[in-house]
Amino acid sequence: MRTATVTAMRATLTVLAIVALVVGASSCSLGEDEVPAKEREQQVVDVVSDAVPLVERALRATKVEVGAGWGSCPGGIGHVYSGGGTLVAPADGAAGQLEAVRSALTEAGFEDGTQAEGHVSVSRGEVDLDFQPSPARGKGAWKVSFSGPCKRYSGDDEDYVKAANLEPSRTLLP
Repeated sequence: MRTATVTAMRATLTVLAIVALVVGASSCSLGEDEVPAKEREQQVVDVVSDAVPLVERALRATKVEVGAGWGSCPGGIGHVYSGGGTLVAPADGAAGQLEAVRSALTEAGFEDGTQAEGHVSVSRGEVDLDFQPSPARGKGAWKVSFSGPCKRYSGDDEDYVKAANLEPSRTLLP
């Protein structure tokens, strides 16, 4: 009986390990990025620079701080340019503010991908952004997060990404 239990546990652990490997590998593109790392970084910066001022106006935000940098993808395979920050706005009704943010972004051509209540999640190209009220950051605070695609780089691009990964986060919007 004990042998059967151990065998079943080993089989379960093997299946879980395989699933973890597949999930880790699928979180990153299977091939190298067709876009150089510096261009990929600029694409993310451009999308964020388009989106955040729209949200800032929609919320009548009084303070905006957004930064970004290169990091490792989930599972440690590949790299991603991502970041986030905080917007501070008058603490009006969150539901109305969420709708104002969603409208401002979708009217500007961002694709609405919101799947969780209390968030506005949008994308443009391969850049995903998420905005949500964050009382933990203070009254009227909103959390901003964004990321480009998870990709593998080699050669000069890999050197650039690895060197940038050692640098502090780059401020995108003061």
